[in-house]
Amino acid sequence: MDASDPRLLYIWPTISDSPAQDFTTTSVSRRLLQASMSCLLQDQFFIRHKFSTFEALLMLIYSLSHNESVDQGWALLGMALNMGIALRCNADSRGMNPLETQRRRRCWAGLLTLHTYQGILFRDVDMSFLLDIKATMPADVNDLDITEDGIADSFSQPTQMSVMMAKIRLFRLSTHICRHISGPVQLDQSSLQNFNSAIAEEQAKWDSTYMIDGSPNILDQTAYGYWCVLQSYAHHLYLLLHRPFHHTKSPCFLPESRERCLSSAMALISIHKQIYEAPLLRSFVWLLNGVTGLKVLHAAVALNSCLLDKPSGDLEPYREAIQSLAQRMESLSSRSAMCAKSYRILCHLQIQSSTATAQPPNSEIQSENTVEDWTDIREWMDSDFVNWNLDGAFSIFTE
Repeated sequence: MDASDPRLLYIWPTISDSPAQDFTTTSVSRRLLQASMSCLLQDQFFIRHKFSTFEALLMLIYSLSHNESVDQGWALLGMALNMGIALRCNADSRGMNPLETQRRRRCWAGLLTLHTYQGILFRDVDMSFLLDIKATMPADVNDLDITEDGIADSFSQPTQMSVMMAKIRLFRLSTHICRHISGPVQLDQSSLQNFNSAIAEEQAKWDSTYMIDGSPNILDQTAYGYWCVLQSYAHHLYLLLHRPFHHTKSPCFLPESRERCLSSAMALISIHKQIYEAPLLRSFVWLLNGVTGLKVLHAAVALNSCLLDKPSGDLEPYREAIQSLAQRMESLSSRSAMCAKSYRILCHLQIQSSTATAQPPNSEIQSENTVEDWTDIREWMDSDFVNWNLDGAFSIFTE
């Protein structure tokens, strides 16, 4: 939201006695995030496993990943996984109607997609164990198609769940890729081509779902936004795959891998620019503060590596892309600590390639550490939060 958004007038008086102009939308967002954390803590979510709490925790981790940084949701994600297993969200229970069943399946699918962030940004962490947990995925239908009596066929395409189904496939693909490239056996050209084809196949599915005759559906901002987000995953995976082969000094150098790194890096930077500038994608700008911003930073580093490796041809378009990205990161720095750090890194990349027009900032941009500000660690295990009245039936673990 813009700071002048009238809807914020209903929020500011509830969080502070200070005048509204003293606050930014970022501070409001963080205060609301802290309030959500406090609510979870008061709900004793450490020891009381409720489905509504599980849903809230998934949304909180999603928000942290996109508003702060993926690492801030790392510990919470492990808790969410254990909570989901304890609530048997990966297994259908008898006596549940279709509405309750689909609700749980969707949450399990959401849990898997959250692990995608960790897998591709911390690729040495093997997430493949999640593939061994048997679970039925949700139906690819709209919300209104699900009732307590059954599930109707969705005649509209794409459905509200289509993007989630795509992300589930992405989780499986990215897990296989990251396990392969981080394993003891070096990635060979045969595996490289197989993974390339798998990513391209996914891209073709997204095009058929969210594009019209090969062009973005500019009349549907949600479809266009989803397409951009999914494409950012694809190009990030291309960069991970081709990294060992892109450098001319590498013993397994492949010219096509260098070209792929150049094209995918530029594609990621272009997607970042579209989300930042296009009025149609205004509601997706907040995604640049976290996961999407980290992926485009990876793209800039890969692009710079290619330019330093083989500085020939017309390099100006690539340098301009990095410079404009740095400017966008600078403008987003007040909203995101990740963007502030990325801006400093991009400044150094430009200096390294002798393209910088200004020195990187010396001052550290201070931002609230959301997780550390959650509450004092001593309060986490405060005995006042525990219901010691067990009644002989371990009611401590029940609603």
